[in-house]
Amino acid sequence: MVIDPKTFDMKAMTFSILIVEDDADDRFFLDAAFVQIGYENEVKKFISGEYLFRYLEKIERPQYPSLIVLDNSLPKLDAADILSLLKNNPSYKHIPVVIYTGNLSPAKKQQLLELGAYTCLEKGITIMEIDSIARTLRDMAESNSIRNTSDVKLKI
Repeated sequence: MVIDPKTFDMKAMTFSILIVEDDADDRFFLDAAFVQIGYENEVKKFISGEYLFRYLEKIERPQYPSLIVLDNSLPKLDAADILSLLKNNPSYKHIPVVIYTGNLSPAKKQQLLELGAYTCLEKGITIMEIDSIARTLRDMAESNSIRNTSDVKLKI
């Protein structure tokens, strides 16, 4: 989906899942998986944490996503930095955050969970694995429709 920022009305469109992923190939395969399951219009992707925060600052609470997904290795702000900023901000701390990573040490995983990550998912290698991850993320977002609540509990 290509959006013209000059004419785009932020309040007119909401997304269930916001994904921060800097790798073009990973974004491509995630796009294909969300198309496969018919959920592509519910997902908005960003290449950095800065762009995620710019977007969040422009929307109001009813447009907040049901789920944020972060790649672990990002330029400038990594997943831990973004997670800390989200969880320490009263406006965003209730939004569940999933870490989506190809490689994660047990110590780093523990750190991310302690910072407030809901869970960490390993990136899929095959199309079937990536489709399964897309379904899992969709199910998490749908079971956690938080648009008008402040207390969040995910059901997987």
